[in-house]
Amino acid sequence: MTRNRFMEELGRRLKALNVPDAEEILAEYEEHFDFKLEEGKTEEEIARRLSSPQEIAEEYAAVNRPQNKFERGAKIAGITALSVPLCFVYALMWAAAIVLGAFAACALAAGFCLITTVNIAELIPQMPYLPALLTGISCFGLCVLSAVGCVYAALYVTQWGRCYLNWCRRTVRNSSAPALSALPKVSKKFAYGTKLLAAIGLVVFVAALIAGYAAMCLYAGSLEPWHIWQWFE
Repeated sequence: MTRNRFMEELGRRLKALNVPDAEEILAEYEEHFDFKLEEGKTEEEIARRLSSPQEIAEEYAAVNRPQNKFERGAKIAGITALSVPLCFVYALMWAAAIVLGAFAACALAAGFCLITTVNIAELIPQMPYLPALLTGISCFGLCVLSAVGCVYAALYVTQWGRCYLNWCRRTVRNSSAPALSALPKVSKKFAYGTKLLAAIGLVVFVAALIAGYAAMCLYAGSLEPWHIWQWFE
């Protein structure tokens, strides 16, 4: 069964059984198809792994009959209690993503200062220009690598939040809708582009860092140039 046929049949069955929030239910299944298609599965495979539209509609119709208020209240109370510590953990995950972004910005600033010889508040240690140039280039590579990591961290944290909210809603409603994928939805073009950028950033970072260190050793005549140039004194 194709996606369009599945969704049309599901919509018709939900309407026939007067299931409330039918549009929201259909949106959940549309999103399920989107995620699975991004994972490389075909429409037929996705539809085959789901219950039939008639079974799904009947499950929703049964769920939306009057529920035990005590059971529903207990679920809401339990989810609320669980959400308090999880909100703290979620905030920490966002903090980590923000720190990664700040690190990328710092690497960009350091690379700019090293290449242009702009030394703000004497934060950049003195060294010959060639080692400074190579080290600055390595900082740019580290910036790109960190920026890609920051973007993906934000995408994952956002998607995990959506998954949890979706789970809470399905639990309270006894919904049989499929759970959202824990993987963020990105286009193949975006995924390819970011992976390429990360690979380039990693190569530039490692190669320029090694070359920069070699240049420092040659200029200083020592394997520990920071001692020769008295960086820590």
